Amino acid sequence: MKKPIGLLTTGVAIALAGGYAFVNDLAAQPGGLGDIFVSEDNDSFDPGLPVGAPFPAIRALYQGQEITSVDDFMGDRGLAFFAMRSVDW
Repeated sequence: MKKPIGLLTTGVAIALAGGYAFVNDLAAQPGGLGDIFVSEDNDSFDPGLPVGAPFPAIRALYQGQEITSVDDFMGDRGLAFFAMRSVDW
């Protein structure tokens, strides 16, 4: 019983050490992880609606019916909405 636990512990330790070395190497690369945290967001990218803003009207199919509002899907704790572009352009 001690041998499988020892092998498992050794394997986890090797995996953690390899992951640590990989992340540190990636952080040292130009454009790597070294600058992913910024003190202020000053680029031109617009991520969309701010928190608390009303959700805009949509046009989508759900179970064969067209919907134009997400209000029917809203629960007590809000709604998580994910949109993906089709790969069939």
